[in-house]
Amino acid sequence: MQKQPKAPRRSKVEGQRGIYTRPAPGRSKVYEIGYTDENGKQRWETIAGGLREAIALREEKQTRKRKGESVVPSRRTLDEAAEPWLAAQVNLRPGTLALYRSLLRTHVLPRLGRKRLAAITPDDVAALIAEMTRAGYSPYTVKGTLAPLSRILGRATRAGEIPSNPVARLERGERPRMPDAEMRVLDTNEIERLLGAIDDLHERALVASAIFTGLRKGELRGLTWGDVDFDAGEIRVRCQADRNGAAVEPKTRRARRTVALMPALGRLLREHRLASPPALSTDGHPVFSSSAGTPLDARNIDRRVFAPALKRAGLDGSRLRWHDLRHTFASILVAQGEDAVYVSEQLGHADASITLRLYAHLFDRVERRQQAAARLDASHGKLLENAPGDSRRMRVVSDAGK
Repeated sequence: MQKQPKAPRRSKVEGQRGIYTRPAPGRSKVYEIGYTDENGKQRWETIAGGLREAIALREEKQTRKRKGESVVPSRRTLDEAAEPWLAAQVNLRPGTLALYRSLLRTHVLPRLGRKRLAAITPDDVAALIAEMTRAGYSPYTVKGTLAPLSRILGRATRAGEIPSNPVARLERGERPRMPDAEMRVLDTNEIERLLGAIDDLHERALVASAIFTGLRKGELRGLTWGDVDFDAGEIRVRCQADRNGAAVEPKTRRARRTVALMPALGRLLREHRLASPPALSTDGHPVFSSSAGTPLDARNIDRRVFAPALKRAGLDGSRLRWHDLRHTFASILVAQGEDAVYVSEQLGHADASITLRLYAHLFDRVERRQQAAARLDASHGKLLENAPGDSRRMRVVSDAGK
């Protein structure tokens, strides 16, 4: 019987408890750590890096063992971990959950699904990013794909199945590079051109509501007549419609809000309601609906309402998106001197800091205009006080009164 070759002998690293080296094919040596798991069983683990990584991993094992956590690398594969994680996401919006499931099934699991969680490295994740980028996927899609992957691996890290999250260990240059967000704001002339290019009363009411309330597309689609209080002059945002038209919770807690309804828009919405069939104008029906009474399809709003209106208004080359109507509403509020807190409340942002980050340039512009006016008044305002022309005008007025 042929003898099996002996395993390469480990050599203890001087001054380092539980850290060893051994010869390896194609390399001078590799590092290993030795430790006992939570059940008292001796374990050996080969380190991908050098001495520093070996020291850090062994210290981490000891810390987790003291906390009563498992220190043995998980044998579960990503395929085995993905579905239980998806099933446990009861707080995710249905649309987000469906998107995560699709991204995992399309991009992640075919490449990494059979790998054990403990074997997935930052290099594996970086390779996934590079492959998707070469295939022409946008940075937004790549970033969206990393979100569920990172959360699954983060959950495995918290459970002690793996020492750390490989997605979190990516270098900055390895992550998808997001383009600067372009914000397009309509001026008064462009608003007039856009609304003037829409002959259909119902479509004009929809576009005008987007411009002068700042509601998101899903919020407009989920709005019912019962949410519009014409007497109080306000619109209450209580839900939004998902991609299938079902009513779901707003995007955030603060997205549940009350928005001011300006009188002119209120009159337009009244006209829109009176021109709708009686069955579609009761309190429980959507303000903007199909002939069947269901919320308008989100894609049809872009294709059948917005795009044709832009073309007729001569704005189709302006790179205007539907979401820019929301930005336009924000710019109107800022230009009128409303503060960041009020603008945030009207837009339903989760926090006023989001409003400041998005519209800092608009607030700065208003502030500079106000400061410039104050400086002009301080430096030259006295020239307009008791000017000769004023005294002459006063004499004329006085003579006319005799």
